[in-house]
Amino acid sequence: MDQEVLRALAHFQEQIEALSIRFHKLKDITYDLYKENEELRLENEELKNIIFKQEEVELPRKREGYSNLIHLYDEGYHVCPLSFGEKRKGDCLFCLNLLENQVEKK
Repeated sequence: MDQEVLRALAHFQEQIEALSIRFHKLKDITYDLYKENEELRLENEELKNIIFKQEEVELPRKREGYSNLIHLYDEGYHVCPLSFGEKRKGDCLFCLNLLENQVEKK
């Protein structure tokens, strides 16, 4: 009976040691994943900031370009690709279509 108890204790101890090794491996993997996740989160934040800054710069440029086209058209010039910069006589459907498409994109 004593031998059986000792064998059971030895087996139990082996299982505990195996579980301890597996636990430490899982803990190391978890730590590595946490570090990688944190690095990716920071990189993601950085990329979002870059994108938003770029959009903030591009939007005024687009609005400014659109305003310039309207100004040119109001001054009596074509803004359509077919006759860009030429003097207009009356309204141009191509110019109006171009300006209307610019408004829809906003």
